[in-house]
Amino acid sequence: MRKTLLGATCLLVLGWLLLAAAAGPPAPLATGSPPATLPPPSGYHVRAGQVHDPDGRPVQLRGINHFGFNAPILQPQFLWKMGWKAQITQIKTLGFNAVRLPFVPDTLHVTTPVDQLSWLDGPENQQLVGKTPLQVLDLWMAEADRQGLYVVLDFHSVSAQRQYPTWFVDTPADFGLMYHGRAYTEQDWIDDLVFVAARYAHLRRFIGIDLYNEPNGIVRWSAGDSSAADPRYHWKTAAEKAAAAVLTANPDLLVFVAGITGNWDGREDSTIPMNYGENLQPQAYQPLDIRGDKLVLSPHTYGPDVYGKSTFEASDYPANLAAHWEVLFGQFHPRHAVIIGEWGGHYGRGPGAGPGDVAWQDALVEYLQGKGIHSSFYWCYTPNSDDTGGILDAQLRVREDKMALLRRHWGAQ
Repeated sequence: MRKTLLGATCLLVLGWLLLAAAAGPPAPLATGSPPATLPPPSGYHVRAGQVHDPDGRPVQLRGINHFGFNAPILQPQFLWKMGWKAQITQIKTLGFNAVRLPFVPDTLHVTTPVDQLSWLDGPENQQLVGKTPLQVLDLWMAEADRQGLYVVLDFHSVSAQRQYPTWFVDTPADFGLMYHGRAYTEQDWIDDLVFVAARYAHLRRFIGIDLYNEPNGIVRWSAGDSSAADPRYHWKTAAEKAAAAVLTANPDLLVFVAGITGNWDGREDSTIPMNYGENLQPQAYQPLDIRGDKLVLSPHTYGPDVYGKSTFEASDYPANLAAHWEVLFGQFHPRHAVIIGEWGGHYGRGPGAGPGDVAWQDALVEYLQGKGIHSSFYWCYTPNSDDTGGILDAQLRVREDKMALLRRHWGAQ
């Protein structure tokens, strides 16, 4: 009898091993499912790849980027022709329910009134005269919340002058950047994230913080590339520290984490051409130590109007795109919430418009529909983003073709 039972047990174990081998390797642990010992999430949270509100209802983010607080004007774009409240109203009327709002440290710390930084026109904007950028941000956040728009605050760069590849500046002379006469440190970045997380905690529709826009250049996900071994430039560690601080300051928020460019660690597929912020491949084998029910993976992806890739010159373009998107970020849905933080282009019209961008944007929408991903943040609202244009054209007319594209992406509401 003992021999018979042992044989049966061996057969069962062998069968289990064969089934496991057929199913492939187990999914990595950290990051998608927080340990059972963690308390239930507070506020906004992720379940089965879908954002939910504090009451547990699913939230689709029909989002648009509205920049300006990250630029030298340190206020929303086009207030020389549009009222600031009217912009928020139009965004909502067009069908958007969420705004990704870029900002920089100067938004929080410069005390020069905004009317000295850029021309303001119209009676509505007189309310902003004499106010600092932070005071204008306070007003904007409160009004967006009042009108029912979700807001993701995006820490866009350490500089209002340009997109900087890292979340800190080592020396004041680095690329001519200065922050009050000294370096801007990683701790400064975390402190500023904590500041906005706490300052707007009373606003119900303040849904999340995007920790840093498009880390690139010397930045790597983590260890693996001997030519970039300095841990100061490892995005995984920095994002984990920042996320922990943000969620301590405001546990109701979601944390949006962008991808990088190549990690070049011998494990990812580095042969795929990558945009800034597009590559999340290392999440598969070096996952973020951030609560999975608070984490949103937020890649950026752009077509030929913005950034040239060999992909766009291939004979099978645009059919070749989906396979790359799947490797770079799509593979993580629905284990994680995957919400593209930036995508867009001229879509066939406007200065700089190229012939391939319409096919690219149409292909992305088709890919996202096939994945069941209906949340994203389109770039952008106003027309003065040179390589994409906006939802508004140069005469501030609505681009109905772009809106039709977005409605296809959003699906039935």
